[in-house]
Amino acid sequence: MKKTVKTILILTLAVLLTLSVSAKTGNIGKFTPVIDGDKDAAYDKSFSYGIFEQEEVTPGEGFYSTYGDTETKSDARAYYLWDDKFLYVFVEVKDNTLTDAGSDYVLDVDNPWESEAVELWCLFEDLDDGSLFNKTSIELFSNRFWGEGANFDDMVALGSKAIAKKTATGYNAEFALAIPGGLKDGQQIKVTLQVNDFSADGTNAIGKQINANNTDELIVLVLGAEIAAEKAPAPEPKPEPEPEKIPETPAPVIDVPVVTPAPAPAAPRTGDLTILLSVISMLGASGMLVAKNKKRS
Repeated sequence: MKKTVKTILILTLAVLLTLSVSAKTGNIGKFTPVIDGDKDAAYDKSFSYGIFEQEEVTPGEGFYSTYGDTETKSDARAYYLWDDKFLYVFVEVKDNTLTDAGSDYVLDVDNPWESEAVELWCLFEDLDDGSLFNKTSIELFSNRFWGEGANFDDMVALGSKAIAKKTATGYNAEFALAIPGGLKDGQQIKVTLQVNDFSADGTNAIGKQINANNTDELIVLVLGAEIAAEKAPAPEPKPEPEPEKIPETPAPVIDVPVVTPAPAPAAPRTGDLTILLSVISMLGASGMLVAKNKKRS
């Protein structure tokens, strides 16, 4: 009985450990996006996580503030893709109070983190040695790209870059991080996301960094299967043009004189003819009578 209970406890612990790991592990799709600060559709088909979904991160709070108050209304989400050379990261930052720290500071200081900036932290060699971290950063207003870490210089030499673009709800930051030695299917990388919120009061750092003591708390990316590119819809066929209509030539108008026929003589009415004949007979009789009278004379 004791053996059975012990076995059940061991299995339960194993399940809990598996759930704990799966909560911070994600398969990311293989796809090469355009680095322009606009989110390719493939990012939505890959693994992502919110900045407050990281372990030991308190929702609505930063982990360090230069002015003491760590409360924040900012939020962010990171999306990941990969190909044979690059790890791609797209970060959507939600922040309605963006403030420019000034180019005099951002462009002249080696690590101008006190600004509106996104910081990506990653481990891709020994995943248990936090000292091998690499940090890459992009600032919104000047688009200054900088970083530090075990492989940062090599990453820059291989073509790493980033861009930030303001949006209606904050800003986007997109990275192409060249990984020395390249990437392959099934490979694992550990990452964290940090966003620095600058204001007139100072800077509030939100999210998580990598250090020597927290490698077991980090997000684990597993490089997964290729994401098929979305084909643009085929254009609708253009309707065939209708045959050109040839205007009809109107027939010439010929003026034909209108001839009005003369009216036919009206036939006398029967009554009138009878009277006429009677008159003629009477005249004839009168003439004969006059002639006889002259002869007698």
